[in-house]
Amino acid sequence: MTIPILSILLLLFILWLNYEIKRTSRAEKKSNEMFWQAEEASNTTRRKDISELDYVTLDLDRLPMNDNEDSTINSYRDTIKKMEGKKFVNLSDMTNTELKLQYGVANLNQLTEYDTNYTKLVSSLQKWAERYYSLEQVDSTVQILEYAVSIHSDVKKTYHLLASIYKSKKTPEKIQQLIESIPKTKIQDKEKLIKELSDIMTSF
Repeated sequence: MTIPILSILLLLFILWLNYEIKRTSRAEKKSNEMFWQAEEASNTTRRKDISELDYVTLDLDRLPMNDNEDSTINSYRDTIKKMEGKKFVNLSDMTNTELKLQYGVANLNQLTEYDTNYTKLVSSLQKWAERYYSLEQVDSTVQILEYAVSIHSDVKKTYHLLASIYKSKKTPEKIQQLIESIPKTKIQDKEKLIKELSDIMTSF
C-alpha cells in the first residue's frame, strides 16, 4: 500500500507545481504588459512644470567650511563646495517610467541629473561627517549630520551616527526629534529605522 500512496502524493505535487508555474507565468505576463503600456504612454507625455518640486538648496553657511589639518576632510569639503549652485531633488521613490508619466519625457534627463546630484550630496555629507568623527571632532560631525537630516537625507547611517552621538551627550530628546524627522524622508524601511533609533533612546 505504501507505493500507491507515494505515487498519489507525487502526482498531486506535480499537479500543484504545474499550476503554480502557470499562475506565476500569467502574473508575469500581465505585469510585463502593464509595464510596456505605461512605458509607451510615458514616452508620449508632454513636458510639465517641474518648478514646484521639493528642491534642496545647498547652504554652505551651515557647514564647517574652514580649512582643516586633515587633507581628507578638506577634500570632502571641496567636493561639497563644487556642488554649490546645482539643483537637488530626491526622486528615489519613482521609476523612470513614473517620472516620464508625471513630468513628461522631455524632463527625464534633467530630473535624473537633479536626483543624481542629491544622491551625491547626501553621500558626500555622510563620508565627510564620518571622517570628522574618526578624528574625534564631534562638533563638526554633528553640524554636518544635522544639516543632512534637515534636507531629509535618505542615508540611514546619518541617523544612526547622529543618534549615537546624541546618546553619548545624554540628549534623548534630540533622538526623539530625529525619530520624528524620519517619516518626512524617502528612506526605505522607515519603521525599522525608527525602531532602531527608539532602542538607542531607551538604552540610556
